[in-house]
Amino acid sequence: MVDRRVECRALLATCRPAWVAGHGDQAWAALDEAGQYAVDDDGLQLEVLSMRAGLHLLAEQLPQALRCAEQASMLGHQLLDGGTGLDHATAEALADAWVTVASMTVDGSHPASSMRLSEALVVLDQVAYDPSLTRTTTAARAVNNALNLRIHALQHHLHTIEGRVEAWVRISEARTLLHGWPDQGTVLRQAVDVGMTCGQWERAWSNAQEQIADTTQRNELIAVLSKAAVLTWHANRREEARGLGERARSLSVAVDHPWVRTYAYLGHVAAAAAGAGSLEAALQAYARCTSRAGHATRPHRAWQAAQIALESGHSPDDVEEFLAATLPDGLGDLEQHVRVLIADARHHDVEPAAALELLKPSRSAPDRARVHLALARTYRRQGRPTAAALELQRARALLDTWPGWLLDQVEQEAALVQQPVLATPAQHRVLALTAEGHSNLQIADALDLSERTVAVHIAAMLRANGLTSRTALSARHLRASALTIQPDPAARSV
Repeated sequence: MVDRRVECRALLATCRPAWVAGHGDQAWAALDEAGQYAVDDDGLQLEVLSMRAGLHLLAEQLPQALRCAEQASMLGHQLLDGGTGLDHATAEALADAWVTVASMTVDGSHPASSMRLSEALVVLDQVAYDPSLTRTTTAARAVNNALNLRIHALQHHLHTIEGRVEAWVRISEARTLLHGWPDQGTVLRQAVDVGMTCGQWERAWSNAQEQIADTTQRNELIAVLSKAAVLTWHANRREEARGLGERARSLSVAVDHPWVRTYAYLGHVAAAAAGAGSLEAALQAYARCTSRAGHATRPHRAWQAAQIALESGHSPDDVEEFLAATLPDGLGDLEQHVRVLIADARHHDVEPAAALELLKPSRSAPDRARVHLALARTYRRQGRPTAAALELQRARALLDTWPGWLLDQVEQEAALVQQPVLATPAQHRVLALTAEGHSNLQIADALDLSERTVAVHIAAMLRANGLTSRTALSARHLRASALTIQPDPAARSV
């Protein structure tokens, strides 16, 4: 005689492993079969509903996830109110349903429930630290999803030292809690994302390397291989970018999750940009890797692919065609960013007001540096080298811990506008005070010179530098000074 509970739970145990291996159809089929064994057994129905809620959440089918999780929670309350005790498997499933609801807090990245962030974090932390759930998938989900919510809440503060410190502390806490657990989830991937957002290349890279070495889940491995390919492409480590990107794509065979496939083919684009085949073919493959609906859930990833293509010298017209084919309904909040950087790639001037709108703290440090670089190029073409120098210095500060060709482009642009003033040491002393707005008499008094000597020094500098006014001389000096100022070293290790 078949033991329905044994059979049902055996099938449920295969659902998440099938999902993380990239076989969504297998997960749903096992879940449907498990549901047949759960008829007339409220405890098993609770377990099936809880698993269904979790899979819907992974598939980003939020209304369905919320409905199933709430139904599971209601069944649990009915069983407890009726005096029926819950065995360990059913109690864990109930906790898993709570995790699903809390993960969809209205304040998070997947808003669907009415739960507020503070309440959701209480629920998730209770599950994460529940000794009866230690080392279970449910507790690991709670730890990972709580970290995701906390990082999401910090997204507008990651440009500050305080915000970065809190993010890394939260990541460290999650890693400590999960140390030695069989399922450590997405903590390392979230660490890579924080490093990329903050422009901290080495931190992003070290976490990516660790996850590549340790993860056994194919979906997670594909995601982090793609991120690592993008990181190495940005750092101009082309051989590594080619290997990592092609590995991500090859692992995605038979995976049917849009979020995984878009990661895999983003890695393929990075590999192609680094020399592994045709970039045009890689972009076409990206556009075909999933449905338009699947791409619509990941517009930022399509823009990453387009941006890599632009920055590797691909035709702006072809990049626009790629975006139109991949995201025919547009890029949402990325539209302005696309317009500005495509205009810059065409060597057209960008509208300063539009560009400045893109410098929000929630955008990554490299993205903001790209906008500053576009503005600098515009100002240089318009004959405003001092404004260009200030934009380049801002870009430099954002790229202080982000090596590679983007910083090289900033330096190349800086060389076009820096133009140090040709002057003797004595003239430099006069120049420093001239740039502060002091008169010849004030400079003479400060340096113990005659007013005539100061005038002679200024005239000599104007002739040597081909300038006609002390204002132009001061501006050139200030530009050169601005572009030699180094960012605050205290921020580098944060």
